[in-house]
Amino acid sequence: MSSATSDAGNQIKRIPVKEPTWRDLHDLKEAGESYDELLGRMIRRERDYRDWKMIVEIEETGEFVAFDPDDLLQDD
Repeated sequence: MSSATSDAGNQIKRIPVKEPTWRDLHDLKEAGESYDELLGRMIRRERDYRDWKMIVEIEETGEFVAFDPDDLLQDD
């Protein structure tokens, strides 16, 4: 039995998880939401969290330099 569909752009991959992990995922899933959608939502949240964390670290270390975006967009 193949773990991928014939559609090359949207191959289905299998991710083995232990039953307690699957139950936790199931509890996070909204009604009508697929596991693919759930994982996509979780990935976006993780990326947002990492971006936020990076910004906080920059602010705490003082490496942030404020700038005016209009100055950058002006033609010389």
